[in-house]
Amino acid sequence: MKTLLEGRRAEIEASFAKQGLMRIFQASINKLEHGALEISMPYSDAVSQQHGFFHGGAIGALADTACGYAAISMIGEDEAALTAEYKINLLAPADGDRLIAVGSIIKSGRTLIVCQGDVFIEKDGKRKLCAFMLMTMCVVKNLEHK
Repeated sequence: MKTLLEGRRAEIEASFAKQGLMRIFQASINKLEHGALEISMPYSDAVSQQHGFFHGGAIGALADTACGYAAISMIGEDEAALTAEYKINLLAPADGDRLIAVGSIIKSGRTLIVCQGDVFIEKDGKRKLCAFMLMTMCVVKNLEHK
Protein backbone atom coordinates (compact mmCIF):
# COMPACT_ATOMS: atom_id res chain seq x y z
CA MET A 1 0.00 0.00 0.00
CA LYS A 2 1.22 3.48 -0.87
CA THR A 3 2.10 5.58 2.17
CA LEU A 4 0.67 9.01 2.81
CA LEU A 5 3.27 11.74 2.57
CA GLU A 6 3.79 13.54 5.88
CA GLY A 7 3.06 16.91 4.26
CA ARG A 8 -0.30 15.65 2.98
CA ARG A 9 -1.09 14.24 6.43
CA ALA A 10 -0.43 17.65 8.01
CA GLU A 11 -2.61 19.36 5.37
CA ILE A 12 -5.52 16.95 6.02
CA GLU A 13 -5.21 17.33 9.80
CA ALA A 14 -5.17 21.13 9.49
CA SER A 15 -8.17 21.08 7.16
CA PHE A 16 -10.08 18.79 9.55
CA ALA A 17 -9.32 21.16 12.44
CA LYS A 18 -10.96 24.03 10.47
CA GLN A 19 -14.32 22.24 10.30
CA GLY A 20 -16.65 23.90 12.79
CA LEU A 21 -19.11 21.01 12.71
CA MET A 22 -16.41 18.50 13.63
CA ARG A 23 -15.40 20.75 16.56
CA ILE A 24 -19.03 20.87 17.72
CA PHE A 25 -19.13 17.07 17.41
CA GLN A 26 -15.83 16.81 19.37
CA ALA A 27 -14.69 14.53 16.53
CA SER A 28 -11.11 13.40 16.11
CA ILE A 29 -9.04 11.57 13.52
CA ASN A 30 -8.11 8.11 14.77
CA LYS A 31 -6.38 6.71 11.70
CA LEU A 32 -5.23 8.24 8.41
CA GLU A 33 -3.77 6.25 5.52
CA HIS A 34 -3.56 6.66 1.76
CA GLY A 35 -7.20 6.14 0.68
CA ALA A 36 -8.65 5.57 4.16
CA LEU A 37 -9.61 7.61 7.20
CA GLU A 38 -11.20 6.75 10.53
CA ILE A 39 -12.78 9.41 12.72
CA SER A 40 -14.86 9.21 15.87
CA MET A 41 -17.00 11.32 18.14
CA PRO A 42 -18.33 10.82 21.65
CA TYR A 43 -22.02 10.73 22.47
CA SER A 44 -23.54 13.93 23.82
CA ASP A 45 -27.00 15.46 24.03
CA ALA A 46 -25.90 17.91 21.31
CA VAL A 47 -25.82 15.10 18.70
CA SER A 48 -28.82 13.10 19.93
CA GLN A 49 -32.32 12.63 18.65
CA GLN A 50 -35.51 12.35 20.72
CA HIS A 51 -34.93 8.68 21.73
CA GLY A 52 -31.42 9.30 22.99
CA PHE A 53 -29.60 7.76 20.01
CA PHE A 54 -27.07 9.57 17.82
CA HIS A 55 -29.02 11.70 15.32
CA GLY A 56 -29.07 10.49 11.70
CA GLY A 57 -27.76 13.88 10.57
CA ALA A 58 -24.71 13.50 12.82
CA ILE A 59 -24.15 9.98 11.46
CA GLY A 60 -24.32 11.26 7.88
CA ALA A 61 -22.02 14.21 8.56
CA LEU A 62 -19.40 12.00 10.21
CA ALA A 63 -19.51 9.49 7.31
CA ASP A 64 -19.36 12.33 4.74
CA THR A 65 -16.27 13.73 6.44
CA ALA A 66 -14.51 10.36 6.69
CA CYS A 67 -15.15 9.62 3.00
CA GLY A 68 -14.16 13.13 1.97
CA TYR A 69 -10.77 13.01 3.62
CA ALA A 70 -10.15 9.48 2.36
CA ALA A 71 -10.70 10.92 -1.15
CA ILE A 72 -8.49 13.94 -0.47
CA SER A 73 -5.66 11.60 0.51
CA MET A 74 -5.75 10.27 -3.09
CA ILE A 75 -5.57 13.53 -5.06
CA GLY A 76 -2.88 16.04 -5.99
CA GLU A 77 -1.80 18.91 -3.76
CA ASP A 78 -3.32 21.44 -6.20
CA GLU A 79 -6.73 19.72 -6.10
CA ALA A 80 -9.72 19.56 -3.77
CA ALA A 81 -12.55 17.05 -3.49
CA LEU A 82 -16.16 18.10 -3.00
CA THR A 83 -19.12 15.87 -2.21
CA ALA A 84 -21.21 15.43 -5.35
CA GLU A 85 -23.68 12.84 -4.06
CA TYR A 86 -24.22 10.34 -1.29
CA LYS A 87 -26.70 7.76 -0.12
CA ILE A 88 -26.77 6.47 3.41
CA ASN A 89 -28.51 3.44 4.86
CA LEU A 90 -29.15 3.60 8.59
CA LEU A 91 -28.99 -0.07 9.59
CA ALA A 92 -29.48 -0.02 13.37
CA PRO A 93 -30.19 2.51 16.12
CA ALA A 94 -26.98 4.34 17.00
CA ASP A 95 -27.26 3.65 20.72
CA GLY A 96 -23.84 3.83 22.33
CA ASP A 97 -20.96 5.80 23.76
CA ARG A 98 -19.06 6.63 20.59
CA LEU A 99 -19.65 6.82 16.83
CA ILE A 100 -16.84 5.72 14.49
CA ALA A 101 -16.81 6.39 10.73
CA VAL A 102 -14.39 4.65 8.38
CA GLY A 103 -14.08 6.15 4.91
CA SER A 104 -12.42 4.16 2.13
CA ILE A 105 -12.04 4.36 -1.63
CA ILE A 106 -13.89 2.05 -4.00
CA LYS A 107 -12.58 3.66 -7.22
CA SER A 108 -10.42 6.71 -7.76
CA GLY A 109 -10.48 8.50 -11.11
CA ARG A 110 -9.29 11.86 -12.46
CA THR A 111 -12.57 13.69 -11.86
CA LEU A 112 -14.70 11.34 -9.73
CA ILE A 113 -13.85 9.27 -6.67
CA VAL A 114 -16.33 6.72 -5.34
CA CYS A 115 -16.10 6.14 -1.59
CA GLN A 116 -17.62 3.87 1.01
CA GLY A 117 -18.36 4.92 4.57
CA ASP A 118 -18.95 2.35 7.28
CA VAL A 119 -20.29 3.81 10.51
CA PHE A 120 -20.09 1.87 13.75
CA ILE A 121 -21.63 2.50 17.13
CA GLU A 122 -19.41 1.55 20.04
CA LYS A 123 -20.99 0.53 23.34
CA ASP A 124 -19.13 -1.04 26.24
CA GLY A 125 -16.07 -1.45 23.98
CA LYS A 126 -17.94 -3.43 21.29
CA ARG A 127 -18.51 -2.13 17.75
CA LYS A 128 -21.66 -2.68 15.70
CA LEU A 129 -22.27 -1.47 12.14
CA CYS A 130 -25.11 1.07 12.28
CA ALA A 131 -24.87 2.82 8.88
CA PHE A 132 -23.40 2.43 5.39
CA MET A 133 -22.70 5.29 2.98
CA LEU A 134 -21.93 5.26 -0.75
CA MET A 135 -20.52 8.59 -1.92
CA THR A 136 -19.22 10.25 -5.08
CA MET A 137 -16.63 13.00 -4.74
CA CYS A 138 -15.80 15.45 -7.54
CA VAL A 139 -12.15 16.45 -7.96
CA VAL A 140 -11.66 20.19 -8.65
CA LYS A 141 -8.76 22.62 -8.66
CA ASN A 142 -7.96 23.60 -5.10
CA LEU A 143 -10.40 26.15 -3.71
CA GLU A 144 -9.52 28.88 -1.25
CA HIS A 145 -12.41 30.10 0.86
CA LYS A 146 -12.51 33.88 1.05
